[in-house]
Order: sequence, then C-alpha cells, then structure tokens
Amino acid sequence: MFRSDAFRQQAQNWQQQFRQLQSAGFLQRIFAWILLGLVMMLSLTLLVFVVLLSWILIPLMLYRARKQMRKAQDAGYQRQQFSQRHSQQSRHETNIIEGEVISRKED
Repeated sequence: MFRSDAFRQQAQNWQQQFRQLQSAGFLQRIFAWILLGLVMMLSLTLLVFVVLLSWILIPLMLYRARKQMRKAQDAGYQRQQFSQRHSQQSRHETNIIEGEVISRKED
C-alpha cells in the first residue's frame, strides 16, 4: 500500500510540474526551442567532424599497417633465406659426434 501511495504522490508531482511547464510564457518556450536547436546543431557538427576525421585517418592507418606487414614479410623472407643457406652448408659439412657411455646409473 505504501508503494502505491508513494507512486501516486510522485505522479501527481510530475503532473504539477508538467502543468507549470505548459503554462510557461511564450518567451520561455521560444528560448527552450532555440536552445534545443543549438544543442542539436552542435552535436550534428561534432558528429560530422568525427566522421570526416575517421575518413582521413583510416587510409593513413591502412598505409601504416601495409608498411609494417611488408617489413615483417621481408624479415621473414630474409630469415628463410638465411635458414636455407645454413641448412645447405650443414649438408655439405656433416659433423658426426661419436661417443661412448662410460657409466650409466640405473635407478
């Protein structure tokens, strides 16, 4: 019961505030509409600025990413060539290490 009474009282307060706003003067309404329009124009300008900024920055970021990818591919290619040369040398120079087990501990 307490909740419904509190809700009714809050609803009545909101209705009173709404009536007071409805009875506000003509100049206040005009001022509110102008203020709302200015806020909307400011937000639209900010949105257009962010979109244009992203259109400018996206190609730059793609260029940097491609450049880094080419660097990584070149480094991988050079590493691959080095490993191929090294493996070719090791084929020609085969080192065999022979050994003999002297003692073996058995657990």
